[in-house]
Amino acid sequence: MGNKQVVDVYIKIINIWVFAVLLILNLCSIIASGKFDLGFNQTAFHMPTVQFKLIEICLVSILLIVNIITIVKDSSIIKKIMALERIKMNKYQKEIDLQYKVLEKIASLYDSSVKCTNEKSEFFYNMSHELKTPITVILGAIQLIEQNKVPLQYDRRKSSKHITTIKQNCYRLLRLINNMLDMSRIESGYIKSNLVNCNIVYLIEEICQSVIPYAAQKSITLEFDTMEEEIITAVDVDKIERIILNLLSNAIKYTNPGGKISVMVSGKANKVEICVKDTGIGIPKDKQKSVFERYQQVDSSLTKGIDGCGLGLSIVKSFVELHGGSIKVKSEPNVGSEFHITLPVKHVETSCCNTSNCVKDNQRRIIEAINIEFSEIYQIAAENSIHVVNPAAINR
Repeated sequence: MGNKQVVDVYIKIINIWVFAVLLILNLCSIIASGKFDLGFNQTAFHMPTVQFKLIEICLVSILLIVNIITIVKDSSIIKKIMALERIKMNKYQKEIDLQYKVLEKIASLYDSSVKCTNEKSEFFYNMSHELKTPITVILGAIQLIEQNKVPLQYDRRKSSKHITTIKQNCYRLLRLINNMLDMSRIESGYIKSNLVNCNIVYLIEEICQSVIPYAAQKSITLEFDTMEEEIITAVDVDKIERIILNLLSNAIKYTNPGGKISVMVSGKANKVEICVKDTGIGIPKDKQKSVFERYQQVDSSLTKGIDGCGLGLSIVKSFVELHGGSIKVKSEPNVGSEFHITLPVKHVETSCCNTSNCVKDNQRRIIEAINIEFSEIYQIAAENSIHVVNPAAINR
């Protein structure tokens, strides 16, 4: 039995005794008054009035005090119970809030999952279309070559044209496959960089010079400018080429004939800043935050008839971040877009490359990279029409 129960028992006993004594006193007073003849000496029960009243007042006071104590005790108990109830209510409220947050998170995850599923479905639809188009063209070209295999009717020029078409569409397929492989490596964390110290100003300038024939085919002016003649920093040359070529191919693709593309390189506070600016169709403001996300494309009336799978800029951002840099876009519809890349200047210990071997390798690499990246836009350019990179100036 607890302390509370013991106290309650004592209080009840006191109340009973007080009531019993009051009852006895009143009974004695009635008997002493002689109103009822009980057959014995009733005067023995007589008690002076003052004493009777005094005892009665004392007993009533005791009864009152005991009940006040009971009320106070009960009120404190009630307060404790209410406090405990409030604690329980707060606990239940926190549990409800937590469950609500969990439900909100589940709903958010569900929405994200649905969005991701829709994006992937759209991506696979676009990718299927992108893969089907060059395959169809390749098959058509092969069929035309097969029809012209009769010696008397054999036309070398037509066959050469068909072979060029096949080669261009093979480059398109290779570009799509490379993008999918790169995205897979990025998602799995297996992407690596092969850093070498090079003059990034010269590297970007040579890439721009190599792209000029492609821009000229669409009557687009491509300009390169720099605030620094030389900035030596450690970069992955292949990935820098992919970054610049992707931005330039997008600029050419979305810029109308007669437009202008500018590439600016500058150095500031141990950083390299690269800006690719065009006078193209621009990007709507509500799409600018998502252009670097996977499977995202600018879907508007301005881009109708322009294919793409929505991986290019996502890969560009990953390659920039692989160098420890950042990329952001500023654009206005029907005015143009600006892509700003910031890379840290750093150096690594590398062995010097054999110049005689590098010249030939770099020539082939940049020609191949341009042909792959620009395969959706133009016919393949002949190697002698492409400006040659001098690797001796790059790898210093």
